[in-house]
Amino acid sequence: MERVAFAMKLRPGAADEYRRRHAAVWPEMLAALRSAGCHNYSIYQRDDDLFGYFEVDDFARFRAIMDASEVNARWQAGMAALIDPCTDPATGFHRRLTEVFRLD
Repeated sequence: MERVAFAMKLRPGAADEYRRRHAAVWPEMLAALRSAGCHNYSIYQRDDDLFGYFEVDDFARFRAIMDASEVNARWQAGMAALIDPCTDPATGFHRRLTEVFRLD
């Protein structure tokens, strides 16, 4: 299992809408995440900073499935006005965070 932590930023004034949308994530988006092997997914907010965390068995497989997902494309398009995904140009994914401590 791989744990994935990443950072994003809210665009100015987007916090309320971002929280509203995440209070009612589309069922088909949740199904896409699950079918791609994602579980234990959380997003945290501090001011305009967002921190995401999820677990997958195979991150490359997860990325391939989500990148090909029509519902994910629609969701990401809708989120574009609300967030800066802080994409890492080397990976095309959000800027990942390095784990420095874990207690199992």
